[in-house]
Amino acid sequence: MRVTNIKIRPFNVGCNFQIVLPNGKIILIDPWFTGNEFPDGHTKEEIEGADYIILTHAHFDHDLDIGYFVQKFNSKVFCGVMCALDEVKFHKIPYDNIFPVFPNSTFTLEDFRIDFYQAKHNPSGGRTWSPEAIAPVAGHEACDTWGSIESLDFILTTKNNFRILCASGRVVWNDLYDVCREKAPDLVLRQAGVREGTGDMRTGKQVDAKTLAKLMTSYGAQTIIPFHHDVMIKREGLDAVNKYMDEVAEEVSRLDPGAQFLNPVAWQWYSIGSDVIAMED
Repeated sequence: MRVTNIKIRPFNVGCNFQIVLPNGKIILIDPWFTGNEFPDGHTKEEIEGADYIILTHAHFDHDLDIGYFVQKFNSKVFCGVMCALDEVKFHKIPYDNIFPVFPNSTFTLEDFRIDFYQAKHNPSGGRTWSPEAIAPVAGHEACDTWGSIESLDFILTTKNNFRILCASGRVVWNDLYDVCREKAPDLVLRQAGVREGTGDMRTGKQVDAKTLAKLMTSYGAQTIIPFHHDVMIKREGLDAVNKYMDEVAEEVSRLDPGAQFLNPVAWQWYSIGSDVIAMED
């Protein structure tokens, strides 16, 4: 007998995931499809619903298609309080659809509970503000600026107490580890791009596989799925990234035999649940 807690589909760009709850409700995290070349010609038109959208931060490579989905599916959008007004303006989101989030906010809805936590993300393109650091999307400059300042991590708890942690920020403080000891997430979605020392996302060197595996297992989840493959692939190439991810998976198994590390295939559905299997004597 198998119980499916969620279905999840990664797109391997940004923190872009689609999650289907047991009751059929659909959640999108950081929807970014426009301008990407997906395998086999996939497009955003294939997304069959978006009851909720959760935005970790307002950089263009995380929020660019929010307006499309709100207009198509009347989605409820959770985003940081600082970027909320500029998100409304750029994406033409009706006021009723936007839910501005403060760190340590909790929303208990019919379909799930979600707890938000303060995070710190990589700046967009550089360490200080400059016109060159802003993404080339007309009218999106204010959102991109907020994306370098404001960022959120969150834990989503389904009605059957399956917990999904999305850790999109840098490790600057250890509060999220304390939260995880209390909340015990089952699944962690964690940005894979981690730079050595103080290197930024364009000039810094990626940490070795053992270092990333140690970070990935520090949240205590049984299943670990990395994201933001697009940046790594542009720098290193797909084959090199897959080899690196295999090394991370091997080290995760060594550090925590009860955990599994999934290097996901873009647009592939995955079912995450629990099995009850009769064992032979």
